[in-house]
Amino acid sequence: MAGCTGLDVARSTAHAKVKTGFVERRIVVDGAAHSIWVFIPTNYDPKNLYPAILFLHGLFEEGNGGTNVLSAGLGPVIARNPDKWPFVTIFPQSDGDWKGDKRDRLAMAALDDAQKHYAIHPDRVILAGLSFGGLGVWDIGSQHTDRFAALVPVSGPADVEVANKVMGLPVWAFASKDDPFVPAANSEAMCQTIQTHGGRAQLTEFDGNQHDCWVMAVDKSSVVDWMLNQMRNSYQVTAKSNSVGGKVQLSGKLKAWDEP
Repeated sequence: MAGCTGLDVARSTAHAKVKTGFVERRIVVDGAAHSIWVFIPTNYDPKNLYPAILFLHGLFEEGNGGTNVLSAGLGPVIARNPDKWPFVTIFPQSDGDWKGDKRDRLAMAALDDAQKHYAIHPDRVILAGLSFGGLGVWDIGSQHTDRFAALVPVSGPADVEVANKVMGLPVWAFASKDDPFVPAANSEAMCQTIQTHGGRAQLTEFDGNQHDCWVMAVDKSSVVDWMLNQMRNSYQVTAKSNSVGGKVQLSGKLKAWDEP
């Protein structure tokens, strides 16, 4: 999907059954209507509970509706093989970066809407982002540590002032060593500061200058399996547990994500 547009991404699930794949929704935040996109796994069954990712885009994907929000980061990653992607993935769209209370409310309203309408496991929600969306991961994640199981910022600017607030959340950050837009030193500073405060943060740096290194993160690391295994609470989930006594079963096996 190299060089694909947001429209290409949206059309990648045209084969999927109704109400799965990439679906556009409308939400109202602070009295204004906003368009969000949600990817629903193509094998979606509301009797199952699914892991989820709230994905924050970068500045190049800003806007007010349309498919541009899908054009970078996780959108093209999912579009390569949507039938294998196990997460409900939520794509809110800001008119700029993710700084400030207004954009915080937009991101969390998108998550609230998805959790209301889809079978999302409340303890298996990841906050992820790209570029200034990576900065949003730090800032919004620090304000809502009770809502997320883990943080995955990619090529994000640093905000060391909030590092002590995310100590309780597992972090896996990614960056490219020669990123021309956001130097990898930003991710290094955040992870080092979190570690210094006793938190759990790891950083993977790739050779080269790919600012959007989400494809490399998925292809060259175990981050998808890692995200599948993160839990907001400390109890252990048994994947695909059988439905007993009216309880729903879990979707998203805690194993290699691309296994048949």
